[in-house]
Amino acid sequence: DLAHIGMQVEILDDQALESSDLSRFQAIVVGIRAYNTRDALRSQHDRLMRYVENGGTVVVQYNTQSRLGPLEGRIGPYPLEIGRGRVTEERAPMTLLAPGHELLTKPHRIDSTDFEGWIQERGLYYASTWDGRYTPILAAADEGEEPQKGGLLFARHGKGRYVFTGLAFFRQL
Repeated sequence: DLAHIGMQVEILDDQALESSDLSRFQAIVVGIRAYNTRDALRSQHDRLMRYVENGGTVVVQYNTQSRLGPLEGRIGPYPLEIGRGRVTEERAPMTLLAPGHELLTKPHRIDSTDFEGWIQERGLYYASTWDGRYTPILAAADEGEEPQKGGLLFARHGKGRYVFTGLAFFRQL
């Protein structure tokens, strides 16, 4: 996890999510399936988006979407639909759709070689549709399939940044 690579991590339980001063955090990372499983996260979504609007950064990792378990409510500042798209081939080429974007240039430049050596899969439960205020950053596809562009989306919201990712970063760490 992030603490193992030297980052200071604080887990926000439901009470902290509802009442703590979120402005003290540089970023808030929402774990995989969190919107699927945490009622408090869904009920505090507007508060989290105000944190972004006021200058915070929120990174939302994948959540599941199925006929049996549809994702209820919003997960971003603007409309965003989660699909069932995935890229299972761990060596699938990663295309940089926005090579000059800040997510790929700061604090270090990222290029396609940074995706070498991934394990298991590129990602899952990619966004299937999104508002035009999101910028798709990468595309990838399993062999013989159309490129998926919803694996990493970025949006400015007020003074802050919102990132949605279906990429399997959690497996790489």
